Amino acid sequence: MKKYRIAWITFNAFMDTDIYIVKELANYYDIDWHIIRSENDKFEYLDELSELKEKKNLALNFHICGKRLRRPKCILYFGNMLSNIKKTSPDLIYSSLAGAPFFIPVFRWFMNPQKIVLAIHNVHVPKGGSASYFFKAYNRYAITRFKNFQTFSKSQYNELKKIAPRKKIFYIPFIMKDYGKSLKKRECKKITFLNFGNIRTYKRIDVLIEAAQKAYEKTNKEFRVIIAGKCDNWNEYQKLIKYPNLFDIRIGHVENNEIPDLFQECDYFVAPYQDIAQSGSSIIALNYDKPIIASRLPAFQEYIEDGLTGFLINPANIDSLTNIIELIINDHAKIYPRMIKAIQLNKKQEFSTKKIIRKYRDCFDEIIKL
Repeated sequence: MKKYRIAWITFNAFMDTDIYIVKELANYYDIDWHIIRSENDKFEYLDELSELKEKKNLALNFHICGKRLRRPKCILYFGNMLSNIKKTSPDLIYSSLAGAPFFIPVFRWFMNPQKIVLAIHNVHVPKGGSASYFFKAYNRYAITRFKNFQTFSKSQYNELKKIAPRKKIFYIPFIMKDYGKSLKKRECKKITFLNFGNIRTYKRIDVLIEAAQKAYEKTNKEFRVIIAGKCDNWNEYQKLIKYPNLFDIRIGHVENNEIPDLFQECDYFVAPYQDIAQSGSSIIALNYDKPIIASRLPAFQEYIEDGLTGFLINPANIDSLTNIIELIINDHAKIYPRMIKAIQLNKKQEFSTKKIIRKYRDCFDEIIKL
């Protein structure tokens, strides 16, 4: 039986999503995988990709488009790349909504949208994100020009359905993001809360700092908060810290190989966001069986059953988060093992790789046969 040919386009920002999917789908399709980055991008997946070089039905193509993807020279580069892809006559082309500001317009110009699946990570662009107004406009352009879309969460699916009810839209959740096992033995025995990732205004790290300190004042019990990630204005957050003994601060880019150790060191993942489209870090937390304390927003409600697999708080609310931290500190021994069991059961039922890959195959086969 002839295998369908797929041209799969991945920008470096979405390697942490696509790498788990492509290697599984290559068992069912012939995939030409085109990986795009700029010279300035940090690329962290060479070891993982080297393991896939000999995989049948998967051809790796690496593209470096100048120092920045926003330079006008990239228009010509994208055009040449897409022209060459077109010559291979793929049955379907898959890409994420990325490469602003030039990729999506060039993509639409060269390719027939009928056979394209465009994955949108953020239908709703969070307030407080970098250049949010620009990316809203870029999203609107893509949604009006393409026909077939994939979202990674139910909340983003519903959002896109409201905006574009006549488009063909598929919801396929993230595959669990597994960065390997930690080889380190945990040394700190304190109850530990973790927040990691790029620190942005909308993630409200200030709320985490203030709530942790209030909980400490109310309980007078020692615990630990790890804050790890890149931040351009850490001094603003540092000024809020009254009890340095509570915090383990690790400002800087978190390497992929550091992620298993971070989750080995913690008990709970905390995300007191004021706004969010979807949270990739929550998927990582689930992979490592960590209960999540997060804002009561649709993106988090998909992954958290309040009181069973984690806790939902009022968005960016200090008192709400303080109460949960206090509850955990006083009753961690009962709460934690119960939640771990519930998370493990939920993963098997809702996020098995086999089920998710089946959804991709159903989506792709439907578009190809149109």
